[in-house]
Amino acid sequence: MADDLLTNRRRPSLAGLNVPRGELGSRGAGLTRQERSRILDELYFEGDRRAPYLWRFVALMLFSSSIAAMGLINDSAAVVIGAMLIAPMMTPMMAAAAAIVQTWTARLAENTAILVGGAVLGVSTGWLMGIVIPQVGSDEILPGEILARTEPNLIDLAIALAAGAAGAYVTIRKEASSALPGVGIAVALVPPLATAGLTLRVGRTDLFNGAILLFWTNVVAIVVAAGVVFAAAGFLAPRDRVRERRIATITAVAIVIAIAVPLTLNTVVRYRDATIPLRVTDQVAVWDDTIEVEEVITRTREDPLELEIVATGQRADGDVAELARLIADDLDEPVVIDLVFVPVQRAEATP
Repeated sequence: MADDLLTNRRRPSLAGLNVPRGELGSRGAGLTRQERSRILDELYFEGDRRAPYLWRFVALMLFSSSIAAMGLINDSAAVVIGAMLIAPMMTPMMAAAAAIVQTWTARLAENTAILVGGAVLGVSTGWLMGIVIPQVGSDEILPGEILARTEPNLIDLAIALAAGAAGAYVTIRKEASSALPGVGIAVALVPPLATAGLTLRVGRTDLFNGAILLFWTNVVAIVVAAGVVFAAAGFLAPRDRVRERRIATITAVAIVIAIAVPLTLNTVVRYRDATIPLRVTDQVAVWDDTIEVEEVITRTREDPLELEIVATGQRADGDVAELARLIADDLDEPVVIDLVFVPVQRAEATP
């Protein structure tokens, strides 16, 4: 995985970390001081290691963002998965999580800056790819791979929490490192950034906001879950920093709750949208049982809700306003409907 390319595989040492031995935390979960030293050495790049690490990070972000954008434009899930494997963002997220539980504010700020810089680079690359490959327009139906990353919900939050815990476990237990690519695939980081750039390019700010929300949902959830695993493994600040650790914990939980609010709203909207076609079909049958509904399209979710109903059969003699009233009563909100009839043609023949 790309994060392996960012890691210096030399013999573990604390020389480049400037970490007092007392700050390695108490022994926990069977981890030795050498194992803790090795993990920290792989997460933090300081001194003469910082510049090469940052250059590798930028290069991999450019590669992964470009591949993700092309996969999204071409509506290719396989290409998007490939971009996830190249993405280098797991290392700074694990480093931020370890910095939180150790209350290392400088290292937390540094890795947060790296994540923000990577996010800006990913969005910019997606925006530029939208110019170079102008296959996605503002008046066109966007590919499914793009739309899939613009409506995050609570399930995405749960996936990110599980992936963060798995990423921290793999970081601690090198014998489980073969699972790291799977962690990268499970939680999408670069594809939402490329999606944000593409949607911003075509002026779809509503979809841009959804893609950015998905990215930061993944980042925050991964960092929080990884921090919990690191703490359970013994990566804790010294006992004289209990107050700082408590503040960090409360802040992290508050951020997760704040992100969960819009995700909950999106989940409710998605559930409502999933039930609309069936409920509309039932009301059409009540209004005229000779009509068969082929498709229900939600044009806008705003007030009033605009629906297009594509049906087959003879043109109904009933009052369409009555149908709108039935649907509005069932959905408990005002609606505007557009009833479209598609003629059915049948031909029978014998040889």
